[in-house]
Amino acid sequence: MAARLGLDREQVIDAAVELLDERGSLDGLVLGELATRLGIRTQSLYAHVDGADGLRRDLAVRGLGALADRLGAAAMGRAGRDALEAILRAWLGFAEECPGLYRATLRPPGDDAALTAAMTATTQPLRLVLRAYGLGEQAVIHWYRIMFAAVYGFASLRADGMFTMPGDPDETLRIMIETFADRLETEATGGRRRA
Repeated sequence: MAARLGLDREQVIDAAVELLDERGSLDGLVLGELATRLGIRTQSLYAHVDGADGLRRDLAVRGLGALADRLGAAAMGRAGRDALEAILRAWLGFAEECPGLYRATLRPPGDDAALTAAMTATTQPLRLVLRAYGLGEQAVIHWYRIMFAAVYGFASLRADGMFTMPGDPDETLRIMIETFADRLETEATGGRRRA
């Protein structure tokens, strides 16, 4: 197979994203399969990506950028409970609509400047909302972790078909978000619930 003329790095990443979302996971994603999809030899991929780890890193940067855009748009013009709900729903929506790309954001290899910037941009919308509740940096970190764990768990359970008990999972999600917002409002008022 000859190298395809005009193939660039973005097209390689686009094809990898398609494969990733078809699979829903990074597991078993190999350069040979990507090369076949692109109609090139595996060796030709090295002109565009730095091997398997480089591809995973590029997918993480792409996924984090897309997630940051979605979370930022969800938070735009909102505050407090409304912003919190919009961000969490957008985050879950991304995980459900782009399962492979979402998974690529979870364990990005490396710590270069572009990856660090993408991770910072992704966490920024929720961190700003949490700070607006008057939380200190340590509390913001704890709350971010709590919400990350909740989103990750909810998305994983839903994707794996584990919500088998009667009742609408969307109602469960609503209750979860309300619980977070209620507790944050209590912390913001020093233990007194807002009226």
